[in-house]
Amino acid sequence: MKSSFIFFLTFIVALMLEALPFPDDLVWFRPEWALLVVLYWVIALPYKVGVGVAWILGVMVDLLQGGIIGQHSLTYVIIAYACALFYQRLRMYMRWQQGVFIFLLVSINQLVNFWLDHYVGNAEPTLMIFMPAIITGFLWPWSFIVLRSIRRLYSIS
Repeated sequence: MKSSFIFFLTFIVALMLEALPFPDDLVWFRPEWALLVVLYWVIALPYKVGVGVAWILGVMVDLLQGGIIGQHSLTYVIIAYACALFYQRLRMYMRWQQGVFIFLLVSINQLVNFWLDHYVGNAEPTLMIFMPAIITGFLWPWSFIVLRSIRRLYSIS
């Protein structure tokens, strides 16, 4: 019960961070907070948080951002599945190496989202679509430390 509440609380905080208003000039520098939290929990506890949780959180991000329903769900499921496949290897990497892997996964997220937005006609080609992946990769070590300390504080295993 306690672990479910902590999962729920971290996902709610991630959704709140996703909803923070950003200036139009800085919108490309917004990290993927919800995906970052999902990836942490998939790496830390893959038998408790997996593809189903990623799908639900993706739907919530879609509703929050007002985009195509299922767009973030699709990418979150793909990325959570890839992360669940490699979670044992990822645990052995140093934090900066994990950050590079997170950058690659979030880049896949950005590419799929761009492709869907471009198909609908809402996006123009630009290399700035990779900026959230870079920012999220840089934030990985610190978010890992914060989420791991929360997990240890409440003895979630």
